[in-house]
Amino acid sequence: MYKISSIYWAYRNKVTNKLFGVVKMRHKGKRSGNALVSFITGPFTKAPWEFFTDPHSNYWTSKEIVRLLNVRGYDVDIINWDNKTFIPKKKYAICIDIQHNLERLSPRLGSSCVKVMFVLSSYPLFQNNAEQTRIDNLEKRRGVKFSHKRHDVLSNNIKYIDFISGYGNETVYKTYPLKDKKIVPIPAPAVKTYKFPKDKNFEKVQTHFLFFGGGGAILKGLDLVVEAFSTMPNLHLHIVGPAAYEKEFAKEYEKEFALPNIHRYQRPKISKNGIMTVGEKLFSEIADQCASMIYPSASEGTSGAVIQAMYAGVIPVVTKATGLPEDSPSIIIENPSVESIISLAQKISEMDSKILRKMAYDSWKYVNIHHTKEKFSETYADFIDNVIKL
Repeated sequence: MYKISSIYWAYRNKVTNKLFGVVKMRHKGKRSGNALVSFITGPFTKAPWEFFTDPHSNYWTSKEIVRLLNVRGYDVDIINWDNKTFIPKKKYAICIDIQHNLERLSPRLGSSCVKVMFVLSSYPLFQNNAEQTRIDNLEKRRGVKFSHKRHDVLSNNIKYIDFISGYGNETVYKTYPLKDKKIVPIPAPAVKTYKFPKDKNFEKVQTHFLFFGGGGAILKGLDLVVEAFSTMPNLHLHIVGPAAYEKEFAKEYEKEFALPNIHRYQRPKISKNGIMTVGEKLFSEIADQCASMIYPSASEGTSGAVIQAMYAGVIPVVTKATGLPEDSPSIIIENPSVESIISLAQKISEMDSKILRKMAYDSWKYVNIHHTKEKFSETYADFIDNVIKL
């Protein structure tokens, strides 16, 4: 049976979100005041039987941040990160924003409101430049000019923050031009957890590699990976996600995608019960075919796809820009290029399978300790209580 209160608030929020672009979640226990969160409103408009099929962690993360504020006595108003019309009309004790709205909202929030930025990606200017560099390099290699897919809006939001926290590692954090503030690390949570695949035959699958990520094929380095594997017919590449289906990318790499060793799969979906599928297959089935995930992204916060692959027993072969913490067990792509990816893939395909199994287990163990929903909640609660001291 569903609670009447949860149904009421879902439908109330459906209406206020549509009419005014804002939803609300009430405090628990003794009331402390009001809070404003600029993130995503969708999760608060879902009735108990409704759910998102997109397995992105932000849907859970946004609800959890609001829940942590609710249990501390705060009524929370939530707007979308791209809402440019909402005007604060009440006194807020805190505003948490994912680096898009603080500049606009700050003059109306007042000096007493604690302004917090939640980092989900590299600094926008850095990311835009990183994508442009990748596009320019592609043009030099193949003579084709691609458009931007992950261009981020520039702003002066960091000039208005009191505190900043979020995903990433030192490589990601150094992209932010901060003077007297430091980013408090928050671990990105996995959406789906798996037991370690103890029956996985690493000797059999070490010639199979996974590429798993969201949109923005050039920024993520899919062009480099596809070009590399097109020269290695003895190695297989399994691509999961929307990047390979982007119109101009799919057209440019049509010949490579027709090769028998390169396999494409659509964006994963997740059921209400947490089962992640890719087309007719379970995501875990595709992961079980691969020993390693190769992901030369130029800009991330912490890649949720990489975390998810590690949970499924796949070794991360990534750039530092992917945002995995420095102490995580991974193989680093120092200078992403077609040639360096060929060299790394060939080396991994020839490694002792027992070593690969150990590496995969170490990666799985690491995310089980550091990248759970429970760890996110614990770390963000500590940030609220002992850093912000709300």
